[in-house]
Amino acid sequence: MKQLRIIVSSTRPGRIGPKVAEWVASQAPADEWEVKVLDPSGLPFLDEEEHPKSGKYALPHTQQWASEIFESDAIVVVTPQYNRSFPAPIKNAIDILFAEWDSKPIAILGYGWSGGTDAAADLAKVLTHVKADVVGTTGLHFLQDLSPEGEVDATDERRGELAALLETLSSRLGERESVSA
Repeated sequence: MKQLRIIVSSTRPGRIGPKVAEWVASQAPADEWEVKVLDPSGLPFLDEEEHPKSGKYALPHTQQWASEIFESDAIVVVTPQYNRSFPAPIKNAIDILFAEWDSKPIAILGYGWSGGTDAAADLAKVLTHVKADVVGTTGLHFLQDLSPEGEVDATDERRGELAALLETLSSRLGERESVSA
């Protein structure tokens, strides 16, 4: 079974990110994916002595986070759009690791009044820089796909976009397996 991790990137009190992540999890075909939602809200800001490129993680919280990312086959990052970009905690969650992101297939689902398009685009640049394989993005729009309280009632178009991203994640894994065989 393929390991899909869904990362919640919001840490605000009253956040709706966990609800959106659970909706994403419910859309992943259960016969294909074992899904786990990850919440890096408890990660302190970059507090390792060694540079992340060294891979010498000394602190238990970093080791645990590195293990979660390394053991995943693919990732969906669920991010709100704050002030036309993504929240700082997801940048920190990316920055405290390095090698674990290398070639990892990742899709991004933004959400907000504009569907999180700016947040997703900015996040894609950061993830590409750490050599992740960003397969694409989609977004949920408040009042069209999502209530401000986190109730998801996505349009067929958005459901289709997410299904296509999940299929792309799966096919990237298939490509990697055929190359290594």
